[in-house]
Amino acid sequence: MSNSVLMVGCGNMGGALLAQWAKLDGVTVTVIDPAGPDVPEGVKVVASADVLSGETFDALIVAVKPQLIDKAIPQAAGLLKSDGFGLSIAAGTSAATISKALGGRPAVRLMPNMPARVAQGVSGLFAQDGITPAQKDLADRMGEAVGTAIWLADEDQIDRITAAAGSGPGYVYEFARTYQQAAQDLGFDKDQSRALVLQTIAGCMALAEETGEDFGALRDSIMSKGGTTAAGVSKLNENDVLTKHIKGALQAAYDRACELRAG
Repeated sequence: MSNSVLMVGCGNMGGALLAQWAKLDGVTVTVIDPAGPDVPEGVKVVASADVLSGETFDALIVAVKPQLIDKAIPQAAGLLKSDGFGLSIAAGTSAATISKALGGRPAVRLMPNMPARVAQGVSGLFAQDGITPAQKDLADRMGEAVGTAIWLADEDQIDRITAAAGSGPGYVYEFARTYQQAAQDLGFDKDQSRALVLQTIAGCMALAEETGEDFGALRDSIMSKGGTTAAGVSKLNENDVLTKHIKGALQAAYDRACELRAG
């Protein structure tokens, strides 16, 4: 079955997702963006919904900033088929807000994270009541096209996955940044320390995925009593400081996501 999708907005994240969505078999994407962004081959881009008069679409992707939704989405919603739905990647914007802008049509929220740019992301999806199995299947395909898609039972979990995965690359890159700086302080040059950090992190995650072992068990497997790793890990999480900071970071991000959605 072929699906036609209308994407409103195409900024950094939207463009990154579009690069993967354009590869989906049976899915054609048209973009509305007055900035005229570069798009993958086969994707049509127009400046406004007026240009598409007479065309209809199965789904509308909301990829504009939250403050532009009330202005940009209602006009484009007129191009949806009678059984069309919305798929929103707008952070901090509830499904109810998206549905209202779509004239009451149901909405799915998709919250990706940065590695979706290379089809290695993890996305949380939440569907409003009224989404059909066929609509959910299309949303699932689009989520899986950019990495791993996780369906969530309620909308509050979107805010939780925003804190854990959406903001997660920020935590990882901050750790990598400080890890690299520490390696440089130990005597490695910038290129050497970057390569050291990149491959250590990538290799550890590849091993964890391949073996399926618990992170703690993998850590323990290289920690001999009185050895170098035990000394380093003990210092890293001295008095549970790392544990407390990670928990605090996720809680702060979750609290902010709730504030944005409520506002």
